[in-house]
Amino acid sequence: MLPRELNLAPIWFHRLDESGSLLEADALWPIIHYERATNGGDDFRVRPIYRRVTDPPNGAVEHQFLWPLGRAKSDAAETYNRVWPIWSWRARENEAGQREVDWYAFFPLLWGGWHEQGHETYFAFLPFYADIPQFATYDRFRSVLFPLFVRLDKEGHRHTLLLWPFIGFSDCAEGMHSWFRVFPLYGHDIDETRHERKFALWPIFAWGAENQDSAVREPVRYFWAWPFFGRKWSKEVSGLSLLWPVFERISDEGRFTRVNVLWPFFHWYDAPYDQNLTQWWVWPLAGHSHSDDQDNWSFFWPLTWWRTYDDPDVKTEQQWILPLFWHVRQQFEDGDDEDFLKLWPVAHRTERKDAADTVVRSDWSLFSPIPWRDGNAYGVEEAYGFLWQIAKGSRRAADDRAVDVLGRVFTRRSRGGRTTASVPFLFNYESDASGSVLRLLQFLPIPLRGPSQPETEAVR
Repeated sequence: MLPRELNLAPIWFHRLDESGSLLEADALWPIIHYERATNGGDDFRVRPIYRRVTDPPNGAVEHQFLWPLGRAKSDAAETYNRVWPIWSWRARENEAGQREVDWYAFFPLLWGGWHEQGHETYFAFLPFYADIPQFATYDRFRSVLFPLFVRLDKEGHRHTLLLWPFIGFSDCAEGMHSWFRVFPLYGHDIDETRHERKFALWPIFAWGAENQDSAVREPVRYFWAWPFFGRKWSKEVSGLSLLWPVFERISDEGRFTRVNVLWPFFHWYDAPYDQNLTQWWVWPLAGHSHSDDQDNWSFFWPLTWWRTYDDPDVKTEQQWILPLFWHVRQQFEDGDDEDFLKLWPVAHRTERKDAADTVVRSDWSLFSPIPWRDGNAYGVEEAYGFLWQIAKGSRRAADDRAVDVLGRVFTRRSRGGRTTASVPFLFNYESDASGSVLRLLQFLPIPLRGPSQPETEAVR
């Protein structure tokens, strides 16, 4: 009978659970690796070429190829696969339970997709032809021989551009909107109920009016002769610019005041209407912003940041001294707490606690050169971490801890009251309620402790 942990690394390694089922395995480390996930799924890798991950609770299976270039994933709601930049395909159900498909080939040349009801079927072969819904910020993007002809739909407006972005005109569904430009000679954007914007010899001359649809505020008019002079005015608004970027000031009574001097070197902004936001900086030496839900400092931008801010379901604290030091702590609405610390490129540590302050998940590594975390780092360490990690540790659950040094030169895992540890060929160690044993040369047993005795028997 094989021991629960057998370490013949780098040739072979395995770790079994209490029932004798495979928990972890390596063959020809670091090439082949297997581990069972806490959700009952499997994680199999042929590093760095291939990885397969299963998630039984969600019915999900994922394949990764030469990560991040290749990926294929499917679950009950979505199917997605890509081999970037050759191919990408995503099929999913939307919020209404209707099927949608989006794909591209030889990015960015071929694009396409369709909707179960047919109203979002599209195809593009750039630069020859394109008809794409929900592209960038537009409701629909159409093009023939880009940039010769482009048509953009957004919020009821339709803009046509020839020799994009130089010549443009509008054909708007609302009927009250006129948009035209021959860039940079002249252009206008006139909506009689909202705004009137014009320019000539852009960016030198610009004039117009904003806020024309307000029932309680006067329209804000402006004139700009860049860089010499600019002005905004209304009953509530007063703005002046002289020799931009030397001086600029604008104030909206009861809403905000902004001052820039030698932009971007000095900036001050006060906006009581926007959650009492106050912001200033003397760039790049120091800057500060404060509002009802944030408080941020920066020094020697962009090197040093101290930030706190509240989102609807999480409070975040960050301290950065880039690129050497990062610290991010997040307190979630459900009581969970996650703390991330990195001394780049030496080490990192992530720790997740529940509302009872119990550590439920954590990981650390030495070295840690990847300059990102969370979803942005997904799959990278699993595929390539063996290239730089001297040691790493993890807590997969509250009662499941593991540490590995130089692959499997030393490894230890405690799980559900059972512990195994080993050094290749020299020894392995097992401990649980039935006792503990040390096996020399992986197979020769030396009992160290017998079964645990109840306290009543010990007293006798």
